[in-house]
Amino acid sequence: MNDVNLEQIKLDLERSQSVIDRAQQFIKPRKSVDRNLQEIKNIQPKNTSRLSPHHPQGIKKIQIGCGPKNILPDWWNVDIRDFPGIDCVMDVTQPWEFTGIEYIYGEHFLEHLSLEGVVYFLRHAWHSLSNRGMIRLSTPALEWVLSTHMNLAEPDAKTRVSQTFAINKAFHGWGHQFLYSQEVLTELLENLGWTNIQYCQYGESQHAVLRNLERHGKYRIHNGYPSVWIVEASKSPIFPDISAYVDRIEKQYINYANAQH
Repeated sequence: MNDVNLEQIKLDLERSQSVIDRAQQFIKPRKSVDRNLQEIKNIQPKNTSRLSPHHPQGIKKIQIGCGPKNILPDWWNVDIRDFPGIDCVMDVTQPWEFTGIEYIYGEHFLEHLSLEGVVYFLRHAWHSLSNRGMIRLSTPALEWVLSTHMNLAEPDAKTRVSQTFAINKAFHGWGHQFLYSQEVLTELLENLGWTNIQYCQYGESQHAVLRNLERHGKYRIHNGYPSVWIVEASKSPIFPDISAYVDRIEKQYINYANAQH
């Protein structure tokens, strides 16, 4: 009798363990749950008192790369980092969730992306804008950097050393990845679906909504070149075939920038 009971108990335990094993297949580890919750947090608005661009009556003006100190109250402020005060965390080189956006603004932003990343950003921004949507961007002017940071006729060796560090700091400091001449910036916009390209002075625009947005100071002009290119452009009616242009800039620069030694 005892032998029968022991065998029955053993069989019941094996069945119970089998049920537990099957149940555990549907239970995610704690770390996985935490990671999924964090991913959900990163795409949700942080400021729930404001209507996001998803909402029909939501904010239709997006400021990208705003950082913690340049929040614009009437704009939807996004950054890739989770700064206090921003509306949501967003990688603008990835497809955007928003459509029907009216204006996009980014100050001292482009230079922090790789050139390849800028191509992705401008493409996704184009697709998120409404038909009459506009973009306003500012980025350090390569011409100004060259004219102010390096004097090839400088006779003093110590000064030349300082200038060498200064110009490299302009290129690589503060997370900079690429500096733009006016011609390269114009060509980039023209080939990636933008029209009515206009360069503006600091805080100025023909469009009231785009005036007095700049927050970074020290805007200067030297030898006719501004320290920062501030450019506005409208979304073109049709997104162009960009393959030939992208192939060219890959051969001229991107492939070299991505090369590993």
